[in-house]
Amino acid sequence: MSSSRHPQTLRRAVIMDGRGLHSNLPCRVTVRPVEQVTGIQFLHTPSGTLIPARAEFVSDLRLSTTLTRHGIRLSTVEHLLAALAGLEIEHAIIEVDGMELPILDGSAAPWVQALLEAGTRIIPGPRRLIRMLRPVEVHRGGKWLRISPYPGLRLRYTIDFDHPAIGRQTRELTLTPEKFQRELGSARTFCLDRDIALMHSKGLALGGSLDNAVVFSAEGPLNETLRFEDEAVRHKMLDLVGDLAMLGAPVEGLVEAHAAGHAMHIALVQAILADTTAWTWHDADEKAAPARHVFHHGIPEAHPFPA
Repeated sequence: MSSSRHPQTLRRAVIMDGRGLHSNLPCRVTVRPVEQVTGIQFLHTPSGTLIPARAEFVSDLRLSTTLTRHGIRLSTVEHLLAALAGLEIEHAIIEVDGMELPILDGSAAPWVQALLEAGTRIIPGPRRLIRMLRPVEVHRGGKWLRISPYPGLRLRYTIDFDHPAIGRQTRELTLTPEKFQRELGSARTFCLDRDIALMHSKGLALGGSLDNAVVFSAEGPLNETLRFEDEAVRHKMLDLVGDLAMLGAPVEGLVEAHAAGHAMHIALVQAILADTTAWTWHDADEKAAPARHVFHHGIPEAHPFPA
């Protein structure tokens, strides 16, 4: 179950500076509190363009999540969104003076620490959640995502890389602010050393280094240590939390993911929003009806989601 019964914003502003993972360009981000329920909105300060963190504004999904409006692009927004969602801070305005948010250490941990230091305050009124009534599913080839009714937000994620240092990893947890901080927030983005030259040729990962990403060779990580033995799948779960924020409201459900990524995460968000019979609005302070759910053993086969 969700722990916050009322909408939350920050108590004071947070300011972070850094360089983008893909562009390697500098950017300053200021996360400011708001006085009323607004959701999460980005403000590109040089142009004055306001971009709500919603699926309708998602564009490029190559190795990160990008929002676009009126020709203004803001890239790699998922780690900050994950930190906000993981801490149940769902109303704020994020001022950005560049085109890509700072990668920092490659995880959401620096954002989490700064947000915790800023503190939170309640916005009067009920906290509205999306509650799933029946499953919604998307799949492409062997990749799939499913969300089913569940009292809270539970994540079950499996990755399966044809790479000896990663292989198949599965992790499952019911998300709370404490579990996000402890189990997901510090998991870093990762890549394979054999892919770096190709990414550079496409103008991607130009700011990447062992200081902000885990790089896997065939023998293992090039970094001195991993933060978790299964850091790769934990980072995928972190990305999923950030991408689910594009729903525009917190969601309650069991989310199962197999070999997914940003594009599949957003496809699930779009499928949920498109099928308004599959979910309902629910106030966090209302008593939940008993939910019926099944925990599968192993990874079930996906079934086509009707268009």
